[in-house]
Amino acid sequence: MNGLVVGARGAGDAARGTGLRRIPKQDRSRGRIDDILNVAMDLIGRKGIDAVTMKEIASLSGGPIASVYQYFPNKSAIIATLYQRYIAQVKALVMNGLVDVRGGGDICRATDAMIDLYAFFVRGHPAVQDLVNAIQADKMLADIDISETRLVAAMFCEETEGFIDRDLRERYRCTAFTMCHLTVSLVRLVLKVPPEEGDRIISDYKASVRAQIGMFVGRPAELPA
Repeated sequence: MNGLVVGARGAGDAARGTGLRRIPKQDRSRGRIDDILNVAMDLIGRKGIDAVTMKEIASLSGGPIASVYQYFPNKSAIIATLYQRYIAQVKALVMNGLVDVRGGGDICRATDAMIDLYAFFVRGHPAVQDLVNAIQADKMLADIDISETRLVAAMFCEETEGFIDRDLRERYRCTAFTMCHLTVSLVRLVLKVPPEEGDRIISDYKASVRAQIGMFVGRPAELPA
């Protein structure tokens, strides 16, 4: 599988705000949705989204195609639900990166950690990039992605802006939103170039982010040894 695994409770949470026909209430139904989504993500990683069909998802998830359409009216609905799983993991990565922030000097180290965690996550799960590309190709889902990116940035600011002067916080929030959006785009680029070049791109990007954050915390952003 590709790491985007949702348990029974997660399937119900993912249903809200997506294209699911109905929210599952029984464990059996939630389990069926998990099977469908996990198979879909695995197929996306191996074949790409365009090559995946509802019939194939049904066959490999161990049920008739009617059981897929019972919950998902089309493939776009599956993609939307997978996106909810993806964004939940992104939010978890952000919170993990912020766990040791105790002052302004820790924010740059936190941004380094979050960028590294996200790059490692996507590199280890190729289907994620196909999923992100599909989201950007759908206007409605792309708009949802922007809204979710704002929420991720807000989470980052909620945990860090207490160390930023009040007069600078509005600009700081804008910088955080830009950082969150650009990180996804940058990792997309990194996956398309040789690994050594990709590592250099990530290193340079982290230095740029440190420089931006350094302007808010009142100290120069130093490059790591």
